[in-house]
Amino acid sequence: MIYEYGGVVAKRQLKQVFWPDKSDRAMEKRLSKLLGGGYIDWPKRDDWRSHPIPEPICWLGWKGVLLLGERRALQVEAVSKANENQIRRLDSQLRKQGFRWMREPRWIQLEHDLAVVDFRLVLENSLKNRPHLKLSEWLNEGVFRSEMDIMEYEVEGHSGAPRKMRRGVCPDAFFVIDDDQRKRGGQPYRARFLLELDNATHDNPSFGLEKALPGAAYINSTAYKERFGHNSGRWLIVTTAGQRRLENLVAQTEAKLGQHSELFFFTTFDQLKAGDLIGDEIWIQGGSRKPCSLKL
Repeated sequence: MIYEYGGVVAKRQLKQVFWPDKSDRAMEKRLSKLLGGGYIDWPKRDDWRSHPIPEPICWLGWKGVLLLGERRALQVEAVSKANENQIRRLDSQLRKQGFRWMREPRWIQLEHDLAVVDFRLVLENSLKNRPHLKLSEWLNEGVFRSEMDIMEYEVEGHSGAPRKMRRGVCPDAFFVIDDDQRKRGGQPYRARFLLELDNATHDNPSFGLEKALPGAAYINSTAYKERFGHNSGRWLIVTTAGQRRLENLVAQTEAKLGQHSELFFFTTFDQLKAGDLIGDEIWIQGGSRKPCSLKL
Protein backbone atom coordinates (compact mmCIF):
# COMPACT_ATOMS: atom_id res chain seq x y z
CA MET A 1 0.00 0.00 0.00
CA ILE A 2 2.74 2.46 0.88
CA TYR A 3 4.31 2.12 -2.57
CA GLU A 4 1.07 2.09 -4.56
CA TYR A 5 -0.31 5.12 -2.72
CA GLY A 6 2.60 7.40 -3.58
CA GLY A 7 5.40 6.42 -1.20
CA VAL A 8 4.27 7.90 2.12
CA VAL A 9 1.10 7.33 4.16
CA ALA A 10 -0.23 8.35 7.56
CA LYS A 11 -0.47 5.71 10.25
CA ARG A 12 -4.19 6.47 10.57
CA GLN A 13 -4.58 5.60 6.87
CA LEU A 14 -2.85 2.24 7.39
CA LYS A 15 -5.13 1.59 10.35
CA GLN A 16 -8.20 2.40 8.28
CA VAL A 17 -7.22 -0.21 5.69
CA PHE A 18 -5.53 -2.97 7.68
CA TRP A 19 -6.61 -2.63 11.33
CA PRO A 20 -10.02 -0.91 11.34
CA ASP A 21 -11.24 -2.94 14.34
CA LYS A 22 -7.97 -3.07 16.26
CA SER A 23 -6.47 -0.70 18.79
CA ASP A 24 -3.73 1.79 18.00
CA ARG A 25 -1.47 -0.24 20.28
CA ALA A 26 -1.98 -3.39 18.20
CA MET A 27 -1.12 -1.49 15.03
CA GLU A 28 1.95 0.11 16.59
CA LYS A 29 3.21 -3.30 17.73
CA ARG A 30 3.10 -4.63 14.17
CA LEU A 31 4.57 -1.49 12.60
CA SER A 32 7.41 -1.44 15.14
CA LYS A 33 8.47 -4.91 13.98
CA LEU A 34 8.52 -3.73 10.37
CA LEU A 35 10.53 -0.68 11.40
CA GLY A 36 13.03 -2.78 13.32
CA GLY A 37 13.47 -5.08 10.33
CA GLY A 38 14.18 -2.18 7.96
CA TYR A 39 10.99 -2.69 5.92
CA ILE A 40 9.44 0.68 6.77
CA ASP A 41 10.71 3.95 8.19
CA TRP A 42 9.21 6.91 10.01
CA PRO A 43 10.33 10.31 11.33
CA LYS A 44 13.14 10.46 13.84
CA ARG A 45 13.29 13.00 16.64
CA ASP A 46 15.33 15.45 14.55
CA ASP A 47 12.78 15.18 11.71
CA TRP A 48 9.95 16.21 14.02
CA ARG A 49 11.95 19.26 15.09
CA SER A 50 13.07 20.38 11.64
CA HIS A 51 10.17 19.51 9.31
CA PRO A 52 6.43 20.37 9.16
CA ILE A 53 5.01 16.93 10.01
CA PRO A 54 1.24 17.14 10.62
CA GLU A 55 0.78 13.58 11.96
CA PRO A 56 2.56 10.21 12.37
CA ILE A 57 3.60 8.78 8.99
CA CYS A 58 5.43 5.84 7.37
CA TRP A 59 7.43 5.29 4.21
CA LEU A 60 9.40 2.38 2.77
CA GLY A 61 12.73 1.29 4.20
CA TRP A 62 15.40 -0.29 2.04
CA LYS A 63 14.39 -3.86 2.91
CA GLY A 64 10.81 -3.10 2.00
CA VAL A 65 11.90 -1.69 -1.35
CA LEU A 66 14.15 -4.69 -1.98
CA LEU A 67 11.28 -7.06 -1.18
CA LEU A 68 8.90 -5.32 -3.58
CA GLY A 69 11.57 -5.24 -6.30
CA GLU A 70 12.15 -8.98 -5.96
CA ARG A 71 8.41 -9.68 -6.09
CA ARG A 72 8.24 -7.73 -9.33
CA ALA A 73 11.18 -9.75 -10.72
CA LEU A 74 13.33 -6.62 -11.05
CA GLN A 75 17.07 -7.01 -11.47
CA VAL A 76 18.71 -5.73 -8.28
CA GLU A 77 21.94 -6.60 -6.53
CA ALA A 78 21.85 -7.87 -2.97
CA VAL A 79 22.58 -5.29 -0.27
CA SER A 80 25.17 -6.67 2.15
CA LYS A 81 25.45 -3.54 4.29
CA ALA A 82 22.92 -0.77 4.69
CA ASN A 83 25.42 2.01 3.97
CA GLU A 84 24.71 5.07 1.84
CA ASN A 85 26.62 3.85 -1.23
CA GLN A 86 24.74 0.55 -1.43
CA ILE A 87 21.37 2.18 -0.76
CA ARG A 88 21.99 4.73 -3.53
CA ARG A 89 22.98 1.95 -5.91
CA LEU A 90 19.79 0.06 -5.05
CA ASP A 91 17.72 3.20 -5.65
CA SER A 92 19.43 3.80 -9.00
CA GLN A 93 18.90 0.21 -10.17
CA LEU A 94 15.21 0.36 -9.29
CA ARG A 95 14.63 3.73 -10.96
CA LYS A 96 16.15 2.49 -14.22
CA GLN A 97 13.46 -0.21 -14.20
CA GLY A 98 10.60 2.21 -13.47
CA PHE A 99 10.36 1.64 -9.71
CA ARG A 100 10.26 4.99 -7.89
CA TRP A 101 11.28 4.81 -4.24
CA MET A 102 10.54 7.82 -2.06
CA ARG A 103 13.52 7.53 0.30
CA GLU A 104 12.02 10.18 2.55
CA PRO A 105 8.90 12.31 2.28
CA ARG A 106 8.71 15.59 0.42
CA TRP A 107 8.46 17.44 3.72
CA ILE A 108 7.13 20.72 2.35
CA GLN A 109 4.38 18.87 0.44
CA LEU A 110 3.70 16.24 3.08
CA GLU A 111 0.25 17.49 4.07
CA HIS A 112 -0.69 17.70 0.39
CA ASP A 113 0.56 14.17 -0.34
CA LEU A 114 -1.41 12.74 2.58
CA ALA A 115 -4.52 14.52 1.28
CA VAL A 116 -4.10 12.71 -2.06
CA VAL A 117 -4.09 9.40 -0.16
CA ASP A 118 -7.25 10.50 1.68
CA PHE A 119 -8.91 11.26 -1.66
CA ARG A 120 -8.06 7.81 -3.00
CA LEU A 121 -9.39 6.10 0.13
CA VAL A 122 -12.66 8.03 -0.16
CA LEU A 123 -12.86 7.09 -3.85
CA GLU A 124 -12.25 3.40 -3.17
CA ASN A 125 -14.84 3.43 -0.40
CA SER A 126 -17.40 4.91 -2.82
CA LEU A 127 -16.66 2.14 -5.33
CA LYS A 128 -17.22 -0.65 -2.78
CA ASN A 129 -20.99 -0.24 -3.03
CA ARG A 130 -20.89 -0.31 -6.83
CA PRO A 131 -19.51 -3.70 -7.93
CA HIS A 132 -20.00 -2.83 -11.61
CA LEU A 133 -17.44 -0.03 -11.24
CA LYS A 134 -13.73 -0.59 -10.69
CA LEU A 135 -10.64 1.55 -10.37
CA SER A 136 -8.66 0.16 -13.29
CA GLU A 137 -5.74 2.61 -13.26
CA TRP A 138 -4.13 5.10 -10.88
CA LEU A 139 -1.03 7.13 -11.67
CA ASN A 140 0.64 9.19 -8.97
CA GLU A 141 2.09 12.66 -9.45
CA GLY A 142 5.63 11.26 -9.62
CA VAL A 143 4.88 9.63 -12.98
CA PHE A 144 4.08 13.01 -14.49
CA ARG A 145 7.00 14.78 -12.84
CA SER A 146 9.45 12.33 -14.41
CA GLU A 147 7.80 12.45 -17.86
CA MET A 148 5.95 15.76 -18.01
CA ASP A 149 3.91 16.83 -21.05
CA ILE A 150 4.38 20.49 -22.03
CA MET A 151 1.36 22.38 -23.32
CA GLU A 152 1.40 25.47 -25.52
CA TYR A 153 -1.68 27.67 -25.30
CA GLU A 154 -2.79 31.25 -25.91
CA VAL A 155 -3.72 33.89 -23.35
CA GLU A 156 -4.78 37.49 -23.72
CA GLY A 157 -1.87 39.86 -23.22
CA HIS A 158 -1.95 43.29 -21.55
CA SER A 159 -2.54 44.94 -24.93
CA GLY A 160 -5.45 42.62 -25.70
CA ALA A 161 -3.49 40.71 -28.33
CA PRO A 162 -3.06 36.94 -27.82
CA ARG A 163 0.29 35.66 -26.67
CA LYS A 164 1.55 32.11 -26.40
CA MET A 165 2.50 30.40 -23.15
CA ARG A 166 4.12 27.05 -22.43
CA ARG A 167 3.57 25.11 -19.24
CA GLY A 168 4.06 21.55 -18.02
CA VAL A 169 0.94 19.74 -16.83
CA CYS A 170 1.40 17.74 -13.64
CA PRO A 171 -1.85 16.53 -12.04
CA ASP A 172 -1.75 15.24 -8.47
CA ALA A 173 -3.10 11.96 -9.87
CA PHE A 174 -4.69 10.44 -12.95
CA PHE A 175 -7.17 7.61 -12.59
CA VAL A 176 -9.62 5.56 -14.65
CA ILE A 177 -12.96 4.06 -13.59
CA ASP A 178 -14.36 1.24 -15.74
CA ASP A 179 -18.09 0.44 -15.87
CA ASP A 180 -18.54 -3.30 -16.50
CA GLN A 181 -22.26 -2.93 -17.22
CA ARG A 182 -21.62 -0.47 -20.01
CA LYS A 183 -18.75 -2.60 -21.28
CA ARG A 184 -20.98 -5.66 -21.59
CA GLY A 185 -23.55 -3.56 -23.44
CA GLY A 186 -20.99 -2.39 -25.99
CA GLN A 187 -21.12 1.22 -24.76
CA PRO A 188 -18.24 3.55 -23.87
CA TYR A 189 -17.25 2.35 -20.41
CA ARG A 190 -14.05 4.15 -19.40
CA ALA A 191 -14.11 7.42 -17.43
CA ARG A 192 -10.80 9.28 -17.10
CA PHE A 193 -10.09 11.82 -14.37
CA LEU A 194 -7.25 14.17 -13.46
CA LEU A 195 -6.99 15.29 -9.84
CA GLU A 196 -5.87 18.70 -8.59
CA LEU A 197 -5.82 19.38 -4.85
CA ASP A 198 -6.01 23.09 -4.17
CA ASN A 199 -4.66 24.25 -0.82
CA ALA A 200 -5.02 27.97 -1.59
CA THR A 201 -1.35 28.56 -2.38
CA HIS A 202 -2.26 30.21 -5.71
CA ASP A 203 -4.22 33.40 -6.12
CA ASN A 204 -7.25 33.09 -8.33
CA PRO A 205 -5.87 34.62 -11.56
CA SER A 206 -2.85 32.30 -11.47
CA PHE A 207 -5.13 29.26 -11.11
CA GLY A 208 -6.93 30.22 -14.29
CA LEU A 209 -3.72 30.93 -16.19
CA GLU A 210 -1.51 28.17 -14.81
CA LYS A 211 -3.99 25.37 -14.14
CA ALA A 212 -7.28 25.77 -16.01
CA LEU A 213 -5.98 26.87 -19.42
CA PRO A 214 -3.17 24.29 -19.78
CA GLY A 215 -5.37 21.64 -18.12
CA ALA A 216 -8.08 22.00 -20.76
CA ALA A 217 -5.50 22.13 -23.55
CA TYR A 218 -3.94 18.92 -22.21
CA ILE A 219 -7.13 16.85 -22.47
CA ASN A 220 -7.51 17.90 -26.10
CA SER A 221 -3.85 17.42 -27.00
CA THR A 222 -2.02 14.82 -29.06
CA ALA A 223 0.25 14.14 -26.09
CA TYR A 224 -2.73 13.21 -23.92
CA LYS A 225 -4.21 10.90 -26.58
CA GLU A 226 -0.87 9.17 -27.11
CA ARG A 227 -0.48 8.67 -23.37
CA PHE A 228 -4.01 7.58 -22.48
CA GLY A 229 -5.53 6.42 -25.77
CA HIS A 230 -8.37 8.92 -26.01
CA ASN A 231 -9.09 12.64 -25.72
CA SER A 232 -11.64 12.25 -22.96
CA GLY A 233 -11.27 13.22 -19.33
CA ARG A 234 -12.37 15.55 -16.56
CA TRP A 235 -10.47 17.55 -13.99
CA LEU A 236 -11.53 17.14 -10.38
CA ILE A 237 -10.56 20.19 -8.30
CA VAL A 238 -10.76 19.63 -4.56
CA THR A 239 -10.05 22.64 -2.34
CA THR A 240 -9.18 22.53 1.33
CA ALA A 241 -10.05 26.20 1.80
CA GLY A 242 -13.84 26.12 1.87
CA GLN A 243 -16.85 27.24 -0.16
CA ARG A 244 -15.75 30.81 -0.88
CA ARG A 245 -12.48 29.61 -2.36
CA LEU A 246 -14.37 27.03 -4.43
CA GLU A 247 -16.66 29.71 -5.90
CA ASN A 248 -13.65 31.85 -6.81
CA LEU A 249 -11.95 28.92 -8.56
CA VAL A 250 -15.10 28.18 -10.54
CA ALA A 251 -15.46 31.84 -11.57
CA GLN A 252 -11.85 32.16 -12.71
CA THR A 253 -12.01 28.89 -14.64
CA GLU A 254 -15.16 30.01 -16.43
CA ALA A 255 -13.61 33.40 -17.20
CA LYS A 256 -10.57 31.79 -18.85
CA LEU A 257 -12.23 28.83 -20.58
CA GLY A 258 -15.82 29.76 -21.37
CA GLN A 259 -17.74 26.67 -22.49
CA HIS A 260 -14.66 24.49 -22.06
CA SER A 261 -14.92 25.03 -18.30
CA GLU A 262 -17.36 22.08 -18.30
CA LEU A 263 -14.27 19.85 -18.21
CA PHE A 264 -13.76 20.93 -14.57
CA PHE A 265 -15.64 19.70 -11.49
CA PHE A 266 -15.13 21.38 -8.10
CA THR A 267 -15.79 20.40 -4.49
CA THR A 268 -14.39 21.00 -1.01
CA PHE A 269 -12.48 18.44 1.01
CA ASP A 270 -15.03 18.66 3.81
CA GLN A 271 -17.87 17.72 1.45
CA LEU A 272 -15.76 14.97 -0.07
CA LYS A 273 -14.98 13.24 3.20
CA ALA A 274 -18.53 13.58 4.53
CA GLY A 275 -20.30 11.91 1.62
CA ASP A 276 -20.24 9.60 -1.36
CA LEU A 277 -17.68 10.90 -3.85
CA ILE A 278 -19.51 9.37 -6.82
CA GLY A 279 -23.19 9.45 -5.96
CA ASP A 280 -23.70 12.56 -3.83
CA GLU A 281 -24.36 15.97 -5.38
CA ILE A 282 -21.22 17.55 -3.97
CA TRP A 283 -19.67 18.75 -7.24
CA ILE A 284 -20.02 22.03 -9.13
CA GLN A 285 -19.36 21.68 -12.85
CA GLY A 286 -17.88 24.60 -14.72
CA GLY A 287 -20.64 26.54 -16.49
CA SER A 288 -23.23 25.66 -13.84
CA ARG A 289 -23.95 26.59 -10.23
CA LYS A 290 -26.20 23.59 -9.57
CA PRO A 291 -24.63 20.85 -7.41
CA CYS A 292 -24.34 17.55 -9.22
CA SER A 293 -22.99 14.04 -8.75
CA LEU A 294 -19.89 12.82 -10.53
CA LYS A 295 -21.13 11.89 -13.98
CA LEU A 296 -19.56 8.57 -14.99
